Amino acid sequence: MPELPEVQTIKEYLSEKLVGEQIKNVVIKDERPIKGVSSEEFKETIKSKQVKEIFRRGKLLVFKLEEKLFLAIHLRINGILILSEKEERFARVIFDFGKNRLLNLCDSRVFAQVQLVSDWRKIPIVEKMGPEPLEMEKEEFAALFKGKKAKIKPLLMDQHFLAGIGNIYAQEAVFCAGINPESRANAIEPQRLEKLYQCLISILKKAISVGGSSVDVYLRPDGTKGRYESFLKVYQRNGQACFKCNSQIKRIVSGGRGTCFCPKCQK
Repeated sequence: MPELPEVQTIKEYLSEKLVGEQIKNVVIKDERPIKGVSSEEFKETIKSKQVKEIFRRGKLLVFKLEEKLFLAIHLRINGILILSEKEERFARVIFDFGKNRLLNLCDSRVFAQVQLVSDWRKIPIVEKMGPEPLEMEKEEFAALFKGKKAKIKPLLMDQHFLAGIGNIYAQEAVFCAGINPESRANAIEPQRLEKLYQCLISILKKAISVGGSSVDVYLRPDGTKGRYESFLKVYQRNGQACFKCNSQIKRIVSGGRGTCFCPKCQK
């Protein structure tokens, strides 16, 4: 699933290319991603609308079309957005901006969701969403963990707790901070929480700077892969040598998700 760095990469690229541009037409190849309105109403509502702004909240991408009209796209498990001159493989909804510019919403598994809303802040997942990590100070970050008995790695992935973090960056952050992914949040010392904050912010910023992680189907909107995969220290490295201590990386299931960590570095 695209996480904060991937969605931020998409936001930055499309903002540069599409803000100020008009949606000339919408081609609906598969109506399943469209939620809340009929395919015909969806098409007619946004046809001829201009993209005023594009922004991100958590893993949600939002296009502002009018003061009270927003196009919200949640890529879910493996949705991707490709801006190209042709219809792409697995394209479900295609936004035609003219001049051979097609924004393809592609999804082989059809879990991505697209909806039109008058107020994006009232979308249920947004209303329940936690704070943005890149907008927090270390003191605010540490305060989130007070009284939390949940295991640290699943907690970081809880979108109600913190917005935008998924399996990749939660694993990488706790490794960087030397924290066992099964540690209870309220038992982690303040200095280690500060280290976790520093690690998480640093990792997210680096991942954004190189276009995210293409460890599955994710591609940047120009069709190229993100380059953060070469920086990953534990994610999907089960059985390989730890970059820090040369011990063997182990895999467990934490919070229902596969999790790789170093038993020696993360105690």
